[in-house]
Amino acid sequence: MWPDPSLNVHVPHARATPDAAGRRLASARSFGIINATRRMCLALVSAVALFGLIHSPVEGAKTQFMDEQIFWGIVEAAKSQAGANLNARPQALEIQLSTTDLASLGAFQRTYENLLLRANRWDLWGAAYLMNGGCSDDGFKYFRDWLISEGRNTYEDTLADPDSLASFAVREYFGLESFGYAASKVFARKGGGELERDFKVELAVPMGKEWSESELPAMFPKLAAKYLANAKPKQTT
Repeated sequence: MWPDPSLNVHVPHARATPDAAGRRLASARSFGIINATRRMCLALVSAVALFGLIHSPVEGAKTQFMDEQIFWGIVEAAKSQAGANLNARPQALEIQLSTTDLASLGAFQRTYENLLLRANRWDLWGAAYLMNGGCSDDGFKYFRDWLISEGRNTYEDTLADPDSLASFAVREYFGLESFGYAASKVFARKGGGELERDFKVELAVPMGKEWSESELPAMFPKLAAKYLANAKPKQTT
Protein backbone atom coordinates (compact mmCIF):
# COMPACT_ATOMS: atom_id res chain seq x y z
CA MET A 1 0.00 0.00 0.00
CA TRP A 2 1.38 3.39 -0.93
CA PRO A 3 1.68 6.17 1.67
CA ASP A 4 -1.47 8.32 2.01
CA PRO A 5 -0.76 11.56 0.09
CA SER A 6 -2.95 13.40 2.57
CA LEU A 7 -0.28 12.90 5.19
CA ASN A 8 2.21 14.98 3.24
CA VAL A 9 2.68 18.59 4.31
CA HIS A 10 3.49 20.89 1.43
CA VAL A 11 5.04 24.34 1.70
CA PRO A 12 4.42 26.65 -1.31
CA HIS A 13 7.26 26.57 -3.83
CA ALA A 14 7.31 30.28 -4.60
CA ARG A 15 9.82 32.24 -2.58
CA ALA A 16 8.23 33.95 0.38
CA THR A 17 8.45 37.65 1.06
CA PRO A 18 10.76 38.64 3.94
CA ASP A 19 7.76 38.99 6.28
CA ALA A 20 6.36 35.63 5.24
CA ALA A 21 9.76 33.98 5.46
CA GLY A 22 10.16 35.17 9.01
CA ARG A 23 6.70 34.01 10.03
CA ARG A 24 7.22 30.64 8.33
CA LEU A 25 10.53 30.01 10.02
CA ALA A 26 9.06 30.98 13.40
CA SER A 27 5.94 28.83 13.06
CA ALA A 28 7.28 25.85 11.13
CA ARG A 29 7.91 23.89 14.32
CA SER A 30 4.15 23.43 14.66
CA PHE A 31 3.90 21.22 11.62
CA GLY A 32 7.45 19.94 10.82
CA ILE A 33 8.79 18.90 7.45
CA ILE A 34 7.53 15.31 7.55
CA ASN A 35 5.15 14.21 10.29
CA ALA A 36 5.81 11.03 12.22
CA THR A 37 3.14 9.01 10.46
CA ARG A 38 4.43 9.84 6.99
CA ARG A 39 8.01 9.19 8.08
CA MET A 40 7.01 5.73 9.36
CA CYS A 41 5.19 4.97 6.08
CA LEU A 42 8.18 6.08 4.02
CA ALA A 43 10.56 3.95 6.06
CA LEU A 44 8.33 0.90 5.67
CA VAL A 45 7.89 1.23 1.91
CA SER A 46 11.57 2.05 1.44
CA ALA A 47 12.47 -1.17 3.24
CA VAL A 48 10.11 -3.11 0.99
CA ALA A 49 11.68 -1.55 -2.09
CA LEU A 50 15.18 -2.26 -0.87
CA PHE A 51 14.36 -5.95 -0.43
CA GLY A 52 13.19 -6.17 -4.01
CA LEU A 53 9.47 -6.40 -3.44
CA ILE A 54 8.94 -3.42 -5.73
CA HIS A 55 10.30 -4.34 -9.17
CA SER A 56 10.97 -2.75 -12.48
CA PRO A 57 9.16 -4.76 -15.18
CA VAL A 58 12.43 -4.94 -17.08
CA GLU A 59 14.68 -7.16 -15.01
CA GLY A 60 18.24 -5.93 -14.69
CA ALA A 61 17.50 -2.50 -16.16
CA LYS A 62 18.28 -0.74 -12.89
CA THR A 63 21.74 -2.27 -12.66
CA GLN A 64 22.99 -0.35 -15.70
CA PHE A 65 24.68 2.96 -14.94
CA MET A 66 26.39 5.49 -17.18
CA ASP A 67 30.01 6.38 -16.51
CA GLU A 68 29.83 9.55 -14.39
CA GLN A 69 32.37 11.40 -16.50
CA ILE A 70 30.17 10.86 -19.56
CA PHE A 71 27.04 11.71 -17.57
CA TRP A 72 28.41 14.99 -16.27
CA GLY A 73 29.75 15.87 -19.71
CA ILE A 74 26.18 15.66 -21.07
CA VAL A 75 24.75 17.72 -18.20
CA GLU A 76 27.39 20.41 -18.50
CA ALA A 77 26.97 20.59 -22.29
CA ALA A 78 23.25 21.22 -21.71
CA LYS A 79 24.01 23.91 -19.14
CA SER A 80 26.42 25.59 -21.55
CA GLN A 81 23.89 25.42 -24.39
CA ALA A 82 21.18 27.01 -22.23
CA GLY A 83 23.45 29.86 -21.21
CA ALA A 84 22.00 32.20 -18.59
CA ASN A 85 18.46 30.87 -19.10
CA LEU A 86 17.95 28.33 -16.32
CA ASN A 87 14.57 27.28 -17.68
CA ALA A 88 16.14 26.35 -21.02
CA ARG A 89 18.27 23.63 -19.45
CA PRO A 90 15.66 20.83 -19.66
CA GLN A 91 15.17 21.29 -23.40
CA ALA A 92 18.91 21.63 -23.89
CA LEU A 93 19.37 18.32 -22.08
CA GLU A 94 16.81 16.69 -24.36
CA ILE A 95 18.82 17.92 -27.35
CA GLN A 96 22.03 16.55 -25.87
CA LEU A 97 20.36 13.18 -25.31
CA SER A 98 18.65 13.04 -28.72
CA THR A 99 21.44 11.01 -30.34
CA THR A 100 21.63 8.54 -27.45
CA ASP A 101 20.29 5.00 -27.88
CA LEU A 102 17.62 3.53 -25.62
CA ALA A 103 20.00 1.49 -23.48
CA SER A 104 22.19 4.53 -22.85
CA LEU A 105 19.15 6.65 -21.99
CA GLY A 106 18.23 4.07 -19.37
CA ALA A 107 21.78 4.15 -18.02
CA PHE A 108 21.67 7.97 -17.92
CA GLN A 109 18.43 7.86 -15.92
CA ARG A 110 19.78 5.30 -13.45
CA THR A 111 22.83 7.48 -12.83
CA TYR A 112 20.62 10.55 -12.47
CA GLU A 113 18.47 8.80 -9.88
CA ASN A 114 21.54 7.59 -8.00
CA LEU A 115 22.75 11.19 -7.75
CA LEU A 116 19.34 12.27 -6.46
CA LEU A 117 19.59 9.60 -3.76
CA ARG A 118 23.13 10.60 -2.79
CA ALA A 119 21.89 14.15 -2.24
CA ASN A 120 18.85 13.03 -0.23
CA ARG A 121 20.20 14.32 3.07
CA TRP A 122 18.66 16.25 5.92
CA ASP A 123 21.43 18.84 5.96
CA LEU A 124 20.96 19.61 2.27
CA TRP A 125 17.20 19.84 2.83
CA GLY A 126 17.93 22.45 5.50
CA ALA A 127 19.96 24.49 3.03
CA ALA A 128 17.11 24.26 0.51
CA TYR A 129 14.67 25.36 3.20
CA LEU A 130 16.63 28.54 3.83
CA MET A 131 17.21 29.33 0.16
CA ASN A 132 13.57 28.85 -0.86
CA GLY A 133 11.93 30.31 2.23
CA GLY A 134 10.51 26.86 3.00
CA CYS A 135 10.77 23.50 1.24
CA SER A 136 8.28 20.64 0.94
CA ASP A 137 9.35 17.06 0.24
CA ASP A 138 8.47 17.49 -3.45
CA GLY A 139 10.26 20.83 -3.47
CA PHE A 140 13.38 19.19 -2.08
CA LYS A 141 13.39 16.72 -4.97
CA TYR A 142 13.08 19.60 -7.47
CA PHE A 143 15.89 21.39 -5.60
CA ARG A 144 18.11 18.37 -6.23
CA ASP A 145 17.10 18.40 -9.90
CA TRP A 146 18.38 21.98 -10.04
CA LEU A 147 21.55 21.01 -8.17
CA ILE A 148 22.37 18.31 -10.73
CA SER A 149 21.70 20.76 -13.58
CA GLU A 150 24.45 23.00 -12.17
CA GLY A 151 27.10 20.40 -12.99
CA ARG A 152 29.58 18.17 -11.23
CA ASN A 153 31.64 20.77 -9.38
CA THR A 154 28.63 22.46 -7.80
CA TYR A 155 27.04 19.12 -6.95
CA GLU A 156 30.14 17.73 -5.25
CA ASP A 157 31.00 21.00 -3.50
CA THR A 158 27.46 21.18 -2.14
CA LEU A 159 27.55 17.64 -0.78
CA ALA A 160 30.86 18.47 0.91
CA ASP A 161 29.53 21.76 2.33
CA PRO A 162 25.88 22.79 1.78
CA ASP A 163 26.65 26.27 3.16
CA SER A 164 28.76 26.84 0.02
CA LEU A 165 25.46 27.43 -1.82
CA ALA A 166 25.58 30.95 -0.39
CA SER A 167 27.76 31.76 -3.41
CA PHE A 168 24.62 31.79 -5.60
CA ALA A 169 22.75 35.03 -6.09
CA VAL A 170 19.37 35.22 -4.37
CA ARG A 171 16.43 34.43 -6.64
CA GLU A 172 12.77 33.53 -6.33
CA TYR A 173 13.14 29.76 -6.39
CA PHE A 174 15.86 27.13 -6.56
CA GLY A 175 14.36 24.12 -8.31
CA LEU A 176 14.14 22.60 -11.79
CA GLU A 177 11.58 19.78 -11.81
CA SER A 178 11.47 19.34 -15.59
CA PHE A 179 15.22 18.66 -15.80
CA GLY A 180 14.50 15.26 -14.28
CA TYR A 181 12.07 14.36 -17.08
CA ALA A 182 14.35 15.01 -20.05
CA ALA A 183 15.62 11.46 -20.47
CA SER A 184 12.09 10.03 -20.16
CA LYS A 185 10.80 12.35 -22.87
CA VAL A 186 13.58 11.43 -25.28
CA PHE A 187 13.13 7.75 -24.48
CA ALA A 188 9.41 7.94 -25.34
CA ARG A 189 10.03 9.87 -28.57
CA LYS A 190 12.44 7.16 -29.67
CA GLY A 191 9.73 4.54 -29.29
CA GLY A 192 10.94 3.12 -25.98
CA GLY A 193 7.66 3.70 -24.19
CA GLU A 194 7.82 4.64 -20.54
CA LEU A 195 11.28 4.80 -19.03
CA GLU A 196 11.33 2.88 -15.76
CA ARG A 197 11.81 4.89 -12.59
CA ASP A 198 13.47 3.95 -9.33
CA PHE A 199 10.75 4.46 -6.71
CA LYS A 200 13.36 4.82 -3.98
CA VAL A 201 13.90 8.38 -5.25
CA GLU A 202 10.42 9.31 -3.98
CA LEU A 203 10.28 6.95 -1.02
CA ALA A 204 13.73 7.04 0.54
CA VAL A 205 14.04 8.62 3.98
CA PRO A 206 16.71 11.37 3.99
CA MET A 207 20.11 10.42 5.37
CA GLY A 208 21.55 12.10 8.41
CA LYS A 209 20.04 13.84 11.41
CA GLU A 210 16.69 15.59 11.18
CA TRP A 211 16.90 19.24 12.20
CA SER A 212 14.56 21.74 13.78
CA GLU A 213 14.09 25.11 12.12
CA SER A 214 15.70 26.96 14.99
CA GLU A 215 18.95 25.04 14.37
CA LEU A 216 19.34 26.14 10.73
CA PRO A 217 21.12 29.49 11.28
CA ALA A 218 23.85 27.78 13.29
CA MET A 219 24.13 24.94 10.78
CA PHE A 220 24.41 27.28 7.79
CA PRO A 221 25.69 30.69 8.90
CA LYS A 222 26.43 31.95 5.38
CA LEU A 223 23.03 30.96 4.03
CA ALA A 224 21.29 32.34 7.11
CA ALA A 225 23.10 35.65 6.77
CA LYS A 226 22.05 35.89 3.13
CA TYR A 227 18.45 34.69 3.31
CA LEU A 228 17.34 35.61 6.84
CA ALA A 229 19.20 38.85 7.51
CA ASN A 230 16.58 40.95 5.72
CA ALA A 231 13.56 39.15 7.18
CA LYS A 232 11.43 41.73 8.96
CA PRO A 233 9.61 41.10 12.22
CA LYS A 234 5.88 40.55 12.06
CA GLN A 235 4.00 43.84 11.85
CA THR A 236 1.47 44.57 14.56
CA THR A 237 -1.48 46.92 14.32
